[in-house]
Amino acid sequence: MIYTFHHDDGHGWLEVPYEDMMRVGVYLSDISQFSYARVHGFRPMVYLEEDVDLAVFMLAMKRAGKPVKWKHKDVAGSSVIRSYPPNQNGKRFDSDDMRTLFQACEIEGVFA
Repeated sequence: MIYTFHHDDGHGWLEVPYEDMMRVGVYLSDISQFSYARVHGFRPMVYLEEDVDLAVFMLAMKRAGKPVKWKHKDVAGSSVIRSYPPNQNGKRFDSDDMRTLFQACEIEGVFA
């Protein structure tokens, strides 16, 4: 599957069907409150913010043996994604969480 990476003047999000996340063991409680979610055509979609939540998903996909490919969609100004409901019950990542996550990504070649 090819996902869409949305990018506006200040941030970026990977659009992922929630069912794809669940298939690799990533739930809304595993990502931060900085990602967004909405139902699009009866299908729950999650917009994973680029700084941490994208790495959580990419690591899970790598471990499941599923390569992640995406196409870019750039928007001038502010993206409509910012108006979607935030993941209010999301995880709060501290610096140790982020260090552990990024070390795992590096060791496993997630972004290579």
